[in-house]
Amino acid sequence: MRRVKSLWNGLTIFAFLAGLLAALVASVAFPSQMAAAADLPSHITLTWAGDPRTTQTIAWKTDALTQDGQVQYWAVLPGKTEERQTLPAQVERVDSNWGTLTIHTVTLTGLDPGSSYAYRVGREGAWSEPYQFTTAPDRPQRLKFMIFGDSQSINYNTWRTTLQQAYQANQDAAFFINMGDLVDVGQDYGQWDAWFNASQGVLENIPCMPLVGNHETYGPGGKLAMPALFTAQFKLPLNGPAGLKGQVYSFDYGDIHFVMLDTQIGEEGRFVPDMLEQQKRWLEQDLAAAQQKWKLVFLHRAPYNNKAAGNEAIKAAFAPIIEQYHADLVFTAHDHVYAHTPPLFGGTPADSPSQGTIYVATGRSGSKTYADSIAREWNDFFYNPQDEPNYLTVEEESNSLTVKAFKQSGSLIDTWRITKGQLAEVSN
Repeated sequence: MRRVKSLWNGLTIFAFLAGLLAALVASVAFPSQMAAAADLPSHITLTWAGDPRTTQTIAWKTDALTQDGQVQYWAVLPGKTEERQTLPAQVERVDSNWGTLTIHTVTLTGLDPGSSYAYRVGREGAWSEPYQFTTAPDRPQRLKFMIFGDSQSINYNTWRTTLQQAYQANQDAAFFINMGDLVDVGQDYGQWDAWFNASQGVLENIPCMPLVGNHETYGPGGKLAMPALFTAQFKLPLNGPAGLKGQVYSFDYGDIHFVMLDTQIGEEGRFVPDMLEQQKRWLEQDLAAAQQKWKLVFLHRAPYNNKAAGNEAIKAAFAPIIEQYHADLVFTAHDHVYAHTPPLFGGTPADSPSQGTIYVATGRSGSKTYADSIAREWNDFFYNPQDEPNYLTVEEESNSLTVKAFKQSGSLIDTWRITKGQLAEVSN
């Protein structure tokens, strides 16, 4: 009996020591695994901070405070393996209600127009999967891009479905534009995390060129702030007016000049009191200098809106300049409806698009709807997408622009085309 008890005590001690050793191994291995996971890139996003023909800006997030993020990229050529080039990232620490985030950014330069490149981001031991992008051609024969109205949601499954189905149906789209109110509470990083996760599979492959909406300025509890999480995560051209760089900007793609404005005077005016005056001066100079065949302007709040409360200050600030320098189309959001006007000049219908500007409300791509948005006297077409979300495509070819509005499921809502000098309906 004494021998059995001694044997039992020996086995117990052995089991205890084995368990202790396993715990020690786990205590070393688990933090290592956690550290490796924190190093992994997420929220990989393409934008343009420079010329779309010869540059590509890539940003991503890591949870770890890593300093040595990198991009590796190489040309994709049939039957040829190109040498990989490696560039270090700029690193930015961003405070949020989720703690400190690390944003990495690289702008690739000296790229060949109209060419495909593969890339991956991260660092040794923590690389992303490889992805691919294509630079803008010098003189594109045809261009298609997508436009999404407000994607704000309680959860972002609706936005996921809208974006992913639109992308699958439009694989030839060069990029997409989100019209502001990407998220419902712009100072809550949990919503940005959900938005980026829902956008995975698209943001890594085509650029996103977004606008600031009023909800980008909202914090938990209703506190207002400048849209710091927006500007930290989307690396956009810094050619806008002082105090609004990264929020107000313009860029060219082929024959189109794109202008993005910031209409959040009620939210941001306390931080940038003269934001409308700054933008008016900048907009006039920008449109006067534009040489492209087409000029398109994007605003979150609409000069010609579909809610009871108007945006008279925005209309007074921007519409005269837009129409003086003849922007062809102005795309808007905020009211969560799809609608468009005839060509307008000074609030009056013009004889043709060559004599006025068409204002297009882009609808909603998220889950939020407004039953009180109504057709107004200036609408040629009106549709309130309460049944399902929607998106737009714009195609530029030869001497025409074609605008199509689709439901999330792919059903066509509306289609029309402008050419230089006339407006023509397009058969379905």
